[in-house]
Amino acid sequence: CSATSEKCLSAPCQNGATCVDTMDDYACICTREGVLYMGKNCDELYDGCSFVPCDDCTSTPGTREYHCICPDGLTGDNCTEEVDECQSNPCSEPRSLCVDQLYGYFCRCPAGFGGQDCRTHVTDCIDKPCMNNGTCALRPNGFECRCAAGFRGRTCEEDVNECLSEPCQNGAICIDGVAEYHCFCVPGFQGHNCEIDINECASHPCENNATCINEKDHYECECMVGFTGVNCETELDECDSHPCQNGATCHDLIGMYSCECLAGFDGINCEVDVDECASQPCQNGAFCHDLVNSYECDCSDTGFEGEHCEVDIPECASNPCQHGATCIEEVNGYVCLCWPGYEGAN
Repeated sequence: CSATSEKCLSAPCQNGATCVDTMDDYACICTREGVLYMGKNCDELYDGCSFVPCDDCTSTPGTREYHCICPDGLTGDNCTEEVDECQSNPCSEPRSLCVDQLYGYFCRCPAGFGGQDCRTHVTDCIDKPCMNNGTCALRPNGFECRCAAGFRGRTCEEDVNECLSEPCQNGAICIDGVAEYHCFCVPGFQGHNCEIDINECASHPCENNATCINEKDHYECECMVGFTGVNCETELDECDSHPCQNGATCHDLIGMYSCECLAGFDGINCEVDVDECASQPCQNGAFCHDLVNSYECDCSDTGFEGEHCEVDIPECASNPCQHGATCIEEVNGYVCLCWPGYEGAN
């Protein structure tokens, strides 16, 4: 036994179509006379463009009539046939060859001719059009030049200016050549593009343990104390400024000096007069006069004498007491002891 659908009972098919039940559904068989219909229920006017392969189509609704508008290069009812553009012999030169293509054609021209229809006389490799050692190659419409390095243009007539890209660095001057360039470096740089800063310190120009500082196109030396000159090659004579005073002798040393003082002077520059009185050499209250490398004791009114006023002056030695009086020594003086009947200092 078999099962059938009863969906046709609802009469879904329109416009005179016949309904046929299927296992799970129904199918409408549209009428083929008069006005034509399509669609599942035959409720749409028939469109002939729905069943043809062309993209640009016009139709008469309800009929099988349609018209395909073909793009260039195609023909036929459904635009499926390629047009042979070479049938009209478009290439004018007898020795030319027409090659049919989709949407057109091209003419393979004999030597000396070019253009779309081979009507133009063109230069070819026989005329040696390529300049500056360029290589000529034949092409359908003439020739093509493969230029040697350093040249460009249709006939390799233009010398490429390699300096336009500014390859030279650090202020260098670029000189254009054939397929090359040359950089003329400013002082202090080297290399093909003057990209290398020359290390002027590499030759160790600074002397006497000086520090070398590399600069653009020169160097500088930082000298140790006691040296001068471009390369610190000259030892400074610290005695040139005559720092030692009071007749002292100056001894030049590296980075310094030493003063050899005369007797009686002291200090780094012998600027200090030594005070010989500081040790208080004068005795018994005498006044000390400081001299250069010496001193002098003033024994005035002390009653003493000698270099240091250390000797008590014997005032009684001159026998100042008269009439047999006794003389008594005292400091810075004397006293007379008179006999009875006499008086007075002496």
